[in-house]
Amino acid sequence: MDVVNWGTPPVGLFNFPIEQWQREGRFAARGLDLSLSSHLTGEEYGARIREGAYDMGQIGTPVFLPAAVGSREYAVVSVGFCDFAPFYLVAAPEVQRLSDCRAEAVVINKRMTCPGSLLEWHARQEGLAADDFDVVELMKDSAFDNYGQAFADGVEKGAFRIGILYEPYVSLIERRHGWRVLADYADLLRPANYGILLYARRRWIEERPELVRRTVGAYFEAIADACEHPAALRPFAGQLPFVSEDDIERAMQRERRHWRREPSLDWAFLKRVEQELVTQRRVPADYDIRDYVAATW
Repeated sequence: MDVVNWGTPPVGLFNFPIEQWQREGRFAARGLDLSLSSHLTGEEYGARIREGAYDMGQIGTPVFLPAAVGSREYAVVSVGFCDFAPFYLVAAPEVQRLSDCRAEAVVINKRMTCPGSLLEWHARQEGLAADDFDVVELMKDSAFDNYGQAFADGVEKGAFRIGILYEPYVSLIERRHGWRVLADYADLLRPANYGILLYARRRWIEERPELVRRTVGAYFEAIADACEHPAALRPFAGQLPFVSEDDIERAMQRERRHWRREPSLDWAFLKRVEQELVTQRRVPADYDIRDYVAATW
């Protein structure tokens, strides 16, 4: 059995298929034991990447690229199941667009995260900058250890009218609070300059390529299985008592049409990712994403 210390984004729909396969022993049937991680936000995940904490994993582009700058520890081995941004701009019913909330509180988890990057992009599309809003980093000092729960609590208290969120928490606040999706970034941000990447230690790519291939293959099998059987993820509501099983299934029904089921390295997509993060000054102006991609493994 090959043990893989696997890095994951904060708790959300994008982790459930992997966790399900690990629990059910389906990775084990392929000779794999994935040791799964957990992070409060992408900011903490990025710090762990800089420490070289994981063997492989999946990670959002605005977190991985800055965290990996100057390091030879990791390389991208594939675009993950998202070659799009699995996030949503959500708002109270009276709000029509992001610019309606100029100078108001706009909620993200933290700045150096995927929602933080998407806020910068979206503000620019409306002729504004992120600093034209009162950007609330909700997880900077929160009583909760889950962004979705903290967000729902703020909505219930009327603390803000708009923010960037991900599933299954989007489905939760639609159902419980009547909030609306103003922007589904999977559709709005096309051609995409955001995605989820799969990375591996360079040492593994060079010395254990069969293990890397087997892990990537099993990852996409788990994703395909979730797409074909979305109701199978309903029990994850047991981990999140503020979320219902219906929330999880609705989230899967919304997103699965976008999910990729096989590995790829789309260079046009990767160059768009690079350019956006250069524009946001999250990576140096001379950053070249090709330095951080393993084209063959």
